[in-house]
Amino acid sequence: MLPDKPADWPRFFEQHLNAGDLDAVMALYEPEARFVTKSGETLVCRDRIRKVLAAMMEAKARLHSRVVKAVTVGDIAQLYTDFEGTMNDDSGKTVAIRHKAFEVLRCHPDGTWRLIVGDPNGRE
Repeated sequence: MLPDKPADWPRFFEQHLNAGDLDAVMALYEPEARFVTKSGETLVCRDRIRKVLAAMMEAKARLHSRVVKAVTVGDIAQLYTDFEGTMNDDSGKTVAIRHKAFEVLRCHPDGTWRLIVGDPNGRE
C-alpha cells in the first residue's frame, strides 16, 4: 500500500518502520532515490538506503511524524516533516531521537507518491 497524497508519505513510513517491515518501507522509495546522511553523504539507490533503514530497525527505532508543511507542484512535492521517537544506542540504552526532515516526492501515473530525495536532518 502506497500513499495517494504526498502529506501521507511520512505516516506510511512511520507505520512500516515501527512495524519492522523493511520491504514495505523500501516500497516508498523510488529505485534511484537519494538519502542524505547526518554526515552529509548522499546515498544513491535503494540498496544503500535499505542498509541505513535496516540498522534503524535493528536499533528498535520508533518514530512519530508530523508534517509541518507540504508544497506540491504538478507531480512533485516537498515535505517539511518533524520526526520524534526513540531508538537504542550502541550500548542498548534507549535514547530520544529528533529529526527535522525534508523530503521530495514524485507522483506516479497510478496516483501514488514515492520519495526521490530524503534528508532527515535537512532543516537542522
